[in-house]
Amino acid sequence: MAYAPPSPAAHAPAMGDFTGSGLASLGLKHRPVDFEEELHFKFWNPLHYYKALNQHRMRLNLPNPGQFEMLNKEVKGTMLTNFMFDGGRADLAKILSPNFQVMHTFQLGLPGQPSSFEFAGVYADEDTLMHGKMDTDFNLQARLNYALSKKLQFKSQAQLMSSDSQSMFQAETEYTGSDYTANVKAINPSLVDGTGIYLASYLQSITPKLSIGAELLYQCPMPKVQETSTSFSVRYQPSADRVWVAQTQGTNLLTTSYWRKISDKCDAGAELQLVNVAAQGRRDASCSVGVKYDFAASTIRAMADNFGKVSMLLEEKIAPGFSFLVSGELDHLKGENKFGVGLNIES
Repeated sequence: MAYAPPSPAAHAPAMGDFTGSGLASLGLKHRPVDFEEELHFKFWNPLHYYKALNQHRMRLNLPNPGQFEMLNKEVKGTMLTNFMFDGGRADLAKILSPNFQVMHTFQLGLPGQPSSFEFAGVYADEDTLMHGKMDTDFNLQARLNYALSKKLQFKSQAQLMSSDSQSMFQAETEYTGSDYTANVKAINPSLVDGTGIYLASYLQSITPKLSIGAELLYQCPMPKVQETSTSFSVRYQPSADRVWVAQTQGTNLLTTSYWRKISDKCDAGAELQLVNVAAQGRRDASCSVGVKYDFAASTIRAMADNFGKVSMLLEEKIAPGFSFLVSGELDHLKGENKFGVGLNIES
């Protein structure tokens, strides 16, 4: 019988055999896992901490904290600061399509202030928002918001006024993550001399009820003149009917606010602002308290501050698309009074 040499496969280690005997048959030495070396590698590897942090955030399932500049949106909706007006006013809105509408605003002149008229148009769809308006002095204001993706949005604003000092351009990019929001903004940027105002903000949810953020401001009003400041903010919402907010603007301004939804129809808010400008020798504080009550066909807002100023706004919904507004303000310290009447018509 002829001699048959042994097959090489007979001496090869089995598939998946990475034990000491299997590696020795291949002429290799088995090297045990060094856990101390692996721990040392993770300690000095920043990607390890980044992955661990992301895994921890995914387990917490934190909500998005919203926009940095809208931390105290509940108080702004209750106070009269953004709703107060005086004189006569009429707002007429016409819906031309589900995505497009036009508005006419008439403002009755007051002593020392001429009458004015504004025409505005708004176009909005799922990804785009365009808004523009012009008055009788040919002052133009325009805004564009465009969603580049579900999380990334581009925003821009432009204002062309009769006075060049009041004209401005602003561009910003905002990224909305699962539990954070990042924003970069530039106001009147100049590529020639580098002047302008630049802001970068970041807002992060720490727990389902607590979020903190910071904003960095860099401004260069003229060449070789630079200023920087840092602002911090904290928002605490223990339940759906109350919100605490604290914000700083540099080292000169501290603002705190508290909002409470008393019932389904009534909510109230308070705001405290502390100003400390050592260079100007200025140190003062202001406190405002406001309340909003929603009736079946009307809304009442009232506000008072520590300077003796009391204001009120009544919006009566007479019919669908037709509202009548009355506003008043009494300044007891200055002895000045303001009164306004307005109409809102939408068709």
